[in-house]
Amino acid sequence: MTGRLLYLALAAITLAVWALMVGVTGPAIETAAGGRALFDARLTGYGLEEAQAFLTRLNPAGRDMYLEAQHRLDTIFPPLFALFLVWSFTVLLPRLPAIIMAVVAMAGAGVDLVENARVAALLTAPQVTEAMVAAASQATVAKWLLDGLALAVFAGAVGFSALRRLRGAG
Repeated sequence: MTGRLLYLALAAITLAVWALMVGVTGPAIETAAGGRALFDARLTGYGLEEAQAFLTRLNPAGRDMYLEAQHRLDTIFPPLFALFLVWSFTVLLPRLPAIIMAVVAMAGAGVDLVENARVAALLTAPQVTEAMVAAASQATVAKWLLDGLALAVFAGAVGFSALRRLRGAG
């Protein structure tokens, strides 16, 4: 019972941090950037022109929120999310697939933290270079690929588990 409560608490905390980023700080930063999406939210990445356009439109309050509130939340979220996924995989998947997906989830968290550092460099640099933007963009795309794979496997495992339970109950 304690394990189940801890798991649910972890899920709730992870979801709450995500909701703050997606529902509060993210939209505020997008508004401060004239409606442009945060670097972190661009699934397919971004180029130098897009980065410069975002940085040019982003007002000082938005830049501060990105560097402070958003990055603080996004420093907490990746390890929470990875822990939630790893725990879920150990319950839902056979051993070897669980280990493989745990590695994917942890790699996603690591890349997300690298992305945060690279985005912070973009936000604080007097002038961004193509190499800086490419490095940040590559981290963004890698994060979304790893997290997307982990989420897809998680959703599939939950669905499979639910079907198994329904068939066993009927």
